Amino acid sequence: MNNHFKYNIFIMKWINRINNGKRLKLLFVFAIIIIVFNVSNAQKIDIVKSDFDYNYSSTTVHKIFGHDRDYFYVIKFTKNQYYIEKLDNNLNLVKTEPIKLHEGFRTFDLETIVHFHNEIYMLSSHRRFNNISLYYTKINKETLLADTTRVEIAKIGFIKGNWADFHFALSRKETKLAVICRTKLSLSKVQFNEYYVFGKDMELLWTKKDMIDFKGQGPRDNKYIVDEKGNISILSLLKRASIISVFRDVKNVYTIYRYTHNGEFFQEYPITLINRYIRGLKIIGTDSGDLVCAGLYSEIFRAGVRGTFFFRIDPDNGRIYDNTAQEFNEEMIGRLIAGKEPVIADEELIKYVMTDLVLRDNGKIILIAEQLFEQTYDTYNNLIVTCFDTTGQVYWTNVIPKNQDFNINLLKNEEIEPEEYRDYVIETGSIKMEIENYCSYALMAPVDKNSIVLFFNDHIKNLAENNKKTKNFNQPRRSYIQAVIIDEYGNINKKAVAKWKKKALYPVPMRYYDTLHDTIVIPAFKGRKYNYYKLTTELYKE
Repeated sequence: MNNHFKYNIFIMKWINRINNGKRLKLLFVFAIIIIVFNVSNAQKIDIVKSDFDYNYSSTTVHKIFGHDRDYFYVIKFTKNQYYIEKLDNNLNLVKTEPIKLHEGFRTFDLETIVHFHNEIYMLSSHRRFNNISLYYTKINKETLLADTTRVEIAKIGFIKGNWADFHFALSRKETKLAVICRTKLSLSKVQFNEYYVFGKDMELLWTKKDMIDFKGQGPRDNKYIVDEKGNISILSLLKRASIISVFRDVKNVYTIYRYTHNGEFFQEYPITLINRYIRGLKIIGTDSGDLVCAGLYSEIFRAGVRGTFFFRIDPDNGRIYDNTAQEFNEEMIGRLIAGKEPVIADEELIKYVMTDLVLRDNGKIILIAEQLFEQTYDTYNNLIVTCFDTTGQVYWTNVIPKNQDFNINLLKNEEIEPEEYRDYVIETGSIKMEIENYCSYALMAPVDKNSIVLFFNDHIKNLAENNKKTKNFNQPRRSYIQAVIIDEYGNINKKAVAKWKKKALYPVPMRYYDTLHDTIVIPAFKGRKYNYYKLTTELYKE
């Protein structure tokens, strides 16, 4: 029995001995004490730092992709070779093995590697003269070698000079794996699709083939989602906002392609806001099969962010419901203006990018937006955290102050937009030695809890009680990791987690691994040298 549970029982027994006239009043007082006690326990964050190791100068991929009770697993690409690494619970290296991508004269391309139903599966492809095949191979966790021969999942024909692209999605609780094969014929304006959903032991649950005709550039910037029911949803951008679109009713347009009931039911949802611009949109699947969609919008003729919108899609009848759009309230806007943040006409926030959308255990949904200016100072700034209740109404909104400088010019040679860079780093594990990703934030959002924790680097002088002016974080030598715990009611507790010390490496919160439970891993780098920070907290389940 844990200590705070024993403490709660002691308090309740003590209250029962009080006379009846004072019982209700004292009960209320001690209920507050109990809540405060539990919250204080929730703030404890344990830190484990691994030993130092080194990346070679040729390392371009470094990513933790899974964990089990005893180990963490890493995929690396270095010296023209992929490797799997096994780390112990303290994130120290136990074993490493190269990934074999050849059989005789045949060579294969690594497509992805996943930790799925507590097993590791590698997916690879092989091109022939007129088709391309996709395979999976089970990896033995003890030896990190192939445990099975390659099993063919799909064979896609070569169509008018176009090869198929493969895309993968793993459900949040790692119970479903979706494989999407897409062949887009830009000249013919046709896209051929094949879908496969797998369960435990890579059992094929359903498969489907279809094709779509499109205009212009067609669907692009696709985001693929599979939920615990095996439904596949694809969020695609069809049309960006332009000067001409100002004079049209329909502005920038997204589309959601949705496959439910084992692929038997398909529906397309063109998503637009009449007389408003969509400034960000994300989707997540719930355990019941609903699709939750939420984002940011601006008013017509405005370039900022005015508020949030929300809706759900029912998996059984395909109906859109709980459709709402709500402006940011005056109190929140006033707080930002008081902090000298520029706004448009005292109504719209400037340069906020939607970064996360997460489902909580109680059914509520949390949307996070981060301010991102494309400049070399005041680059990554405040976070706006909005909680929607189960009907899509805004339950609370909070501003988390943050000011960070980042040399955005380092991204000019990358074929990716700055607002998409954080997702790109997290999803791919791509490493650029010349780019220092000390800014932005990491998110701990355990699947079985209602609270969340935000981690980011802050200037060490901001901890001083007599500090009258907030200093921007820009030098990792003068930093500490700030943890911001937000409970289900929007209450905020801040904690200084780790101050930088001499000879320590610099934490990179933009590149993090969020497990299914109460642990997050943030790597730290300095040149080629690296280690890991494992941060664990017992979040109170409200």
